[in-house]
Amino acid sequence: MRLVAACFYVGSLLLCTVSLEGDQQKVSATKIVNTLRLLNTHEYSYNHENHRFADREQIIAFLRQKNLLSKAQIDLENPSPYELAVTVSSDGMHYQITLQRLPDMNDKRTWWEPAAFSDDKGVIFLGKALDCEDAPR
Repeated sequence: MRLVAACFYVGSLLLCTVSLEGDQQKVSATKIVNTLRLLNTHEYSYNHENHRFADREQIIAFLRQKNLLSKAQIDLENPSPYELAVTVSSDGMHYQITLQRLPDMNDKRTWWEPAAFSDDKGVIFLGKALDCEDAPR
């Protein structure tokens, strides 16, 4: 599998665009990376207004209030078949976001869908489960 990444500084965030070969993987990867970009950007907007980062419910409410939910490429209020987790440190100064497709036990192809991870540094990581057919060994 060939991986292509381009990174850009936007404000204080490093954002990366990742594309994977294969139409279905490219669409899934693009959707989750773009959704994490949106979440990273607005975590900082939320922090600017509230002096702390937002957990999952708070960031969704914030995006709804700002009429930005429709900008996400994945429905954040009902992300199925994806799962969104946003964890904030107890002092509210750090966050971690995970966005991944939930595996369907009857469809092995869903076991190897890419997942995206990010935190308050703004770098987005795209990963796949170990032992995927096309994962490097």
